[in-house]
Amino acid sequence: MIRTGLRALVWLLASAGLLLAGFALLGALLMVPTLVDRGHLPDALGWANLSAVYSAIAAQALLPELGLTVAGWLALAFVWPAPERSRGGLALGLLGVALLWFPLVAEKLFTVWHSTGADAYAATWLLVAGGAAAAAWAARLLPGLEPGCFAAPRSRDIVMARD
Repeated sequence: MIRTGLRALVWLLASAGLLLAGFALLGALLMVPTLVDRGHLPDALGWANLSAVYSAIAAQALLPELGLTVAGWLALAFVWPAPERSRGGLALGLLGVALLWFPLVAEKLFTVWHSTGADAYAATWLLVAGGAAAAAWAARLLPGLEPGCFAAPRSRDIVMARD
């Protein structure tokens, strides 16, 4: 049980690192057109504002979404281990769990964001939940976190029918 808990903690931390790095990369890519237009990097105030926005989104949306996705997946894998045992089942299952958690995260935790309509909500839903699911899935490529490592062991009992 302790080994499984430590393995889950490693999975969560590795996923968080991947999620935050991916978010920083996405932010940098989105900033390129602005840099090309202006011809220079932001000043100190610009960097402070970018840091505040990055930190708020990470703390209020991305990391809670990831934590709930991992916890939800661990509970699901305990009661229904089949999807945990394959990369495809793991990918689809993590995305499904992440998509289910987003409305709670958006409503209760993501206070710096307010949807301006169904299209903005859907885009944010896919970015936050998809990012959390992708990071959680990618972290499972690490040794010791392969698919099936959180599934309940298959029973090897032989059940004999009685006459």
